[in-house]
Amino acid sequence: MKKLVLTCWGCLAFLHFHAQTFYTNTAATTGINHTYIGPSGGGVSFCDFDGDGLDDITLATGQGEAIHFYKNIGENFQKLIAQVPHTEQAKQVLWVDYDNDGDKDLYVATFGGVNRLYRNNGNLSLMDVTLTSGLPMTSHITFGACWGDFDRDGWLDLYYGERILGGVNQNRLFKNNADGTFTEVSLASGANDAGKIPFCSAFFDYNNDKWPDIYTANDKLSGNTLLHNNGDGTFTDVSTAAGADLVMDAMCVAVGDYDNDGWQDVYITDIENGNEFLHNLGAGAAGGQVTFEEVAEETGTGFYGIGWGSNFLDADNDGDLDLYVSGMMVGSGVISSAFYQNEGDGTFSEPPAGFVGDTVSSFNNAIGDFNGDGFPDIMVINTIPFKSQLWRNGGGNSHWLKIDLEGVLSNRDAIGAKIEVYAGGTYQMRYKHCGIGFMGQNSGTDIVGLGSLTAVDSVVVTWPTGHIDRLYQLPADQKIFIQEGSTTNGDISVDDDVVVVVVTATAETKRNLEIKATPNPTTSSLQVQLPPNTFTHFAIFNQAGLTCLTGKIEMADFQLNVSNLAAGNYFLNVWNDAGERMTLKWIKD
Repeated sequence: MKKLVLTCWGCLAFLHFHAQTFYTNTAATTGINHTYIGPSGGGVSFCDFDGDGLDDITLATGQGEAIHFYKNIGENFQKLIAQVPHTEQAKQVLWVDYDNDGDKDLYVATFGGVNRLYRNNGNLSLMDVTLTSGLPMTSHITFGACWGDFDRDGWLDLYYGERILGGVNQNRLFKNNADGTFTEVSLASGANDAGKIPFCSAFFDYNNDKWPDIYTANDKLSGNTLLHNNGDGTFTDVSTAAGADLVMDAMCVAVGDYDNDGWQDVYITDIENGNEFLHNLGAGAAGGQVTFEEVAEETGTGFYGIGWGSNFLDADNDGDLDLYVSGMMVGSGVISSAFYQNEGDGTFSEPPAGFVGDTVSSFNNAIGDFNGDGFPDIMVINTIPFKSQLWRNGGGNSHWLKIDLEGVLSNRDAIGAKIEVYAGGTYQMRYKHCGIGFMGQNSGTDIVGLGSLTAVDSVVVTWPTGHIDRLYQLPADQKIFIQEGSTTNGDISVDDDVVVVVVTATAETKRNLEIKATPNPTTSSLQVQLPPNTFTHFAIFNQAGLTCLTGKIEMADFQLNVSNLAAGNYFLNVWNDAGERMTLKWIKD
């Protein structure tokens, strides 16, 4: 099928192709044997947890059963022994590098137990650090959790919903102190959103100001919430002003730019009344409030079953985002789950796309590419007596580009980064999440469909620091890795309103790796001496945490011109690709 459409982005005309999409359940043949015992299902992660470049799968489990860890070994999975002794009823399972050391740590939200943080000490040696990190050790009723750098200081913060029997429900925000500990700022930040019935939340940038906002799906007609990030550590409830205050039995928060206009849209599941679809209309007058319109019925995505997890994905890699929705109704005669194909004109269709047997009780899904063919696969958690399903994408002739990001001054996982892709007069955008849909975690590698195009004109990455990297003329059908500052010779520009937290090296590290900066104090130049072959980049920060100078380290002994800096105290921060960092204080006279 081929048709001519007009995009909203620059009114550029392009040919829109649909390829045949066919999904097959390959859970059993690839080694996945799982079902969830408990209400409302559990979380699913499609994240590469061992850093080998392959999308692994982690599946939550009910009371008394250890979490399932499936290592990707190519076309199949190997079930690992339980990596953590977590046998309480698990809900959200999230792999996150909260300490910026280059490996994935694990956070588990729990229903009727303690939400736990497990630090990865290397090689998947996971240690429970919930108590020592300052996170609550009390029993929680939590469904969804998500991580985002709300203050853009380079360290990921934690946000989750809490239902309290006989008390007042609330959401809780914990600021990462950059030393392995957290401080609760729920009330001080205005992010607690008390008195509602939270299911899941997601960080996203609804107004394109680079500050992560929060949208929460609230159950039982308690009203959904949009929290605007003020950029000063606080949030303001703009639900009504933005037209996002939906009153429904909301389950999930799926975020994506379905019409390729550069503004993030939100899809929320509901009971038989119908799911809701918030189309982002962007800003009105200069500096005006960004608003949404509800378009589920007119786009053909109302569902009208009992919906739970949903996710955007470009299933056919034709250049626009499709939609997959999980539902709990059982049988072929009811609305169970649905695949909506984006027609490129603001509407969706429901074409035959395989999914044979997708008529069971499903609650949650996540998107990844387990076989590395560039086409997105879907992992779905089902509840007993039904086995969970891994829907393998049959692929096709459409082209694609896969993108991996790594932050340097931004958080290592690049959560909150925006990816913009320009190709053949078309535009697409992706935004990095850690926690999305209904208790889901998608792959850390983003897939951008290109249809018939065999090359990309440019990829633009805007990092949480505000720094921008640009790559040009990239062939299709490949996976690319972009490190923050890699296109600017290691120089990283930090927005004036962003304060990056500088971490001082430990005493043990200082003994093993000594750095020198002379003379100290200095008036014009700073001579830096480092151990050979240790660090690759440097940055100078003032006492307020603002970046004054950055660059790439070519030699272990080099000189910096600091004559233009004002008198005062400064910090020299050096780091390498392994995440090792050291800091030295010096004085400018």
